[in-house]
Amino acid sequence: MSTTTVVHPGNGPTATESANAELVAAAYRALAAGDMAAFLNCLSPAITWTVAAGSPTAGIYYGGEEVLAKAMGPLALEWEDFTVAPEEICPTGDRVFVTGRYTGEHRVTGKIGIARFVHIWHVEDGAAVEFETVFDTHPIREAAK
Repeated sequence: MSTTTVVHPGNGPTATESANAELVAAAYRALAAGDMAAFLNCLSPAITWTVAAGSPTAGIYYGGEEVLAKAMGPLALEWEDFTVAPEEICPTGDRVFVTGRYTGEHRVTGKIGIARFVHIWHVEDGAAVEFETVFDTHPIREAAK
């Protein structure tokens, strides 16, 4: 995570935008550390989590427990050292846009999958209420073949 940069066009982020960016950065730090309790603390209990079509875990999930069970759990089973590495975090109003890279080794094929992503977070009252990942699913699918 040392290469993650918070960027903001213009005169810099507002106090709320800075707080939103820090919340999102904390979510990534928690994921990297495997601290699911801290990760869930960044999310609203009513979060809507959208994973891109074409992904092995594509769909819309509701609530943190469903996110862990249906969006993240299968990745942990299928991939060795699957990482979500943010590179830029850009807060704009109540949205936080993040660019980064997914990387992992498929447990069955041994192939490495690498895909660039854009994450779109919507933050309200100090918690993420919506999340969407947009990424090129092709390299991930190819690594699984």
